[in-house]
Amino acid sequence: MARTGRPRTFDRDAAVEQAMKLFWARGFEPTTLADLRAALGDLSAASFYAAFGSKEALFSECLALYMRTCGELTDCLRQPDLSHRDAMCSLLHRAIRVQTAPDKPSGCMAVLSGLNCFGGNGAVAKEVAEARRLTREAIAECVRDGQAAGELPADTDGAALTLVLDTFLKGVAVQARDGIDAEQLHRSAELLMQLWWPTPESPNEAQGTVD
Repeated sequence: MARTGRPRTFDRDAAVEQAMKLFWARGFEPTTLADLRAALGDLSAASFYAAFGSKEALFSECLALYMRTCGELTDCLRQPDLSHRDAMCSLLHRAIRVQTAPDKPSGCMAVLSGLNCFGGNGAVAKEVAEARRLTREAIAECVRDGQAAGELPADTDGAALTLVLDTFLKGVAVQARDGIDAEQLHRSAELLMQLWWPTPESPNEAQGTVD
C-alpha cells in the first residue's frame, strides 16, 4: 500500500536540504511536485502542503539555504587580511571548487535553477535574478575598493571589469554542468585575474587563501 502521510521520523531541515539538491540539479520548472514528494520520503500531497505551503515557497527556502551555505562565497571579499585582488581570486577559485564538487550537483543553483521559468513562475525568476544581482554588487564593491586602494589604475573601467568577472563567475556554472575539468577552470580564473595587476606570489596561491 502506498504511504499517504508524513514519515514518522520526518526531519524538516533535512527535507529542505534534499529538496535544495533536487532544485539545484534539475531547476525549478522541471522539478515536479511528484519528484519532491518522492525525494522527501513519499510525502502525501496534504503533508507536503502542510510542511512547506507550496512548491514555490519550498523553492524560496531552498534558495535561501543555498545562499547561506554553498552560495555564500562572497564573504571572502570582506576579509580584512586579504588584498582586494586576492579576495577576488579566492572568490573565483572557491566558486569553482563548490560547483565542481563530486558530492553536490554541478553548477550554481542561483544561476541554473530559474532560467527556464515561464508563465506564472515569474516570481521565481525574479528571486534567483536578485540572488545573482547581490553577487554582482559584491564584486562591484570589491573592484571599487581595489581601485580606491591603488590596486587598479585610476582610469580602470570598474563597471566593465565587474561585468567581466561576474560573467566568468556565472559562466562557471554552465561549464561545470557541461563537465569541464576543475583544473581547467582554475587555470582560466588565473588567466582572467591578469586583468587585475598581477602580484609576485605563485599563480596558484589564491586557490588556498580561504577555504
